[in-house]
Amino acid sequence: MKKYFAVGIGGAAGAIVRHFVQLIPLPFDSVYRPLLTMLVNVSGSFLLGFFIILFVKLVPVTAELRLAVTTGFMGGYTTFSTLCKESVLLLFSGHAIFSALYVAFTVLLGLAAAWLGIHTAKRLERRHAS
Repeated sequence: MKKYFAVGIGGAAGAIVRHFVQLIPLPFDSVYRPLLTMLVNVSGSFLLGFFIILFVKLVPVTAELRLAVTTGFMGGYTTFSTLCKESVLLLFSGHAIFSALYVAFTVLLGLAAAWLGIHTAKRLERRHAS
């Protein structure tokens, strides 16, 4: 039961942080608001990759804390559904190219960020082992 509470608390915290990021005022047209969602998803990809390796290899934590951070917080922080909604709204508002670029860049940058997070944690592990 503790694992479920850990995921729930982590998820609530992640959703709150995402909400604050979405409130960042942008000095340009609201069409570019999806850039904040991209920022959330790409940074979340990096952090998830980093924490997974960190918690397994370098900083052993309880199963509850690992779930709170990886499944809860990161799941609440990142948002695939908002990516999809914003892409469709961009498409319907006549910004088909921007919609396609938004999806493509989010996926590609997310994959690169996940790789970078894993790579960064593994480098920390090697440094710590020396």
